Amino acid sequence: MSVARRVVLVAVGAMAIVIGLGLIALLRSEGVPGPEPSTPSELVEETLLLQVLDGEGYALGNVVLGIEPPDARPETVFLALPSSLLVPAGDDSITLGNTSSSADTLAAVNAVQDGVGVRIDAGIILERLAFAGLVDAVDGLWVDLDRPVLLPTVGDGQWRTLGPGLVKMDGIAAADYAVMRLPGETEQARIDRFLGILEETLARLPRTSEQMRQLLTSLGSLAQTTVPTEDLVPFFMQVRADVVSERTQSQTLPVTVIRGGLRPASVAGPEAPTLVQSLFADARMTTGSGG
Repeated sequence: MSVARRVVLVAVGAMAIVIGLGLIALLRSEGVPGPEPSTPSELVEETLLLQVLDGEGYALGNVVLGIEPPDARPETVFLALPSSLLVPAGDDSITLGNTSSSADTLAAVNAVQDGVGVRIDAGIILERLAFAGLVDAVDGLWVDLDRPVLLPTVGDGQWRTLGPGLVKMDGIAAADYAVMRLPGETEQARIDRFLGILEETLARLPRTSEQMRQLLTSLGSLAQTTVPTEDLVPFFMQVRADVVSERTQSQTLPVTVIRGGLRPASVAGPEAPTLVQSLFADARMTTGSGG
């Protein structure tokens, strides 16, 4: 056999071996599923439960704030929760206003998740002086009063009268006016006043992340949070931007009052689930499933 013929035979044989090994590998791989393509985690709206206490430590101001994910149209949702709302507390129930007295910093967060059915990513409780500090940091607020308002001062047991008309409120005055009950006023009117003071304050918060961080840190122990202050900075920056640009909507959870008096009690009304679903579709939880 010539040398050229031997070379051809060797080449053909090598090619046959390669083809054969390829067929074997192909047959062995049949029926074996390949790795699933990775998909990015779904972006959902973020939520924060913000509470403002009165001088007695009762949470008269309660609101769930929700901001849309980065890929959605910017908007901040305010869902005000009446302080009278009964929420789960172990095997019992208490009003939302009383959750601030718990030693557990997650008490209100868990109560709202269980009772309202909204996932809460973070919570912040502002004592009277903490909310006053926020207002003072933005140089006070101008408020148009339709009647004279009697407000307490700090520490000395004195009272002062503001209004009627346009008055500039310092932090203490605004903190009290935001949550106090005025004679003859409905609960919805009080909640609307609280939301108005809160939104005006949020709109005037610092414009840079560093200034926002410094302000939130300066509140110290008067502001109890469930997450590090650093995590709250981008949330409040987005809320501020939305309020300034009027990209907000505000609603109040409908309730049915079952006990009157100075500290009333109520339960969520039949329209509440539909409202919560419309506002927090990405953050809905089944009531009773909170941790």
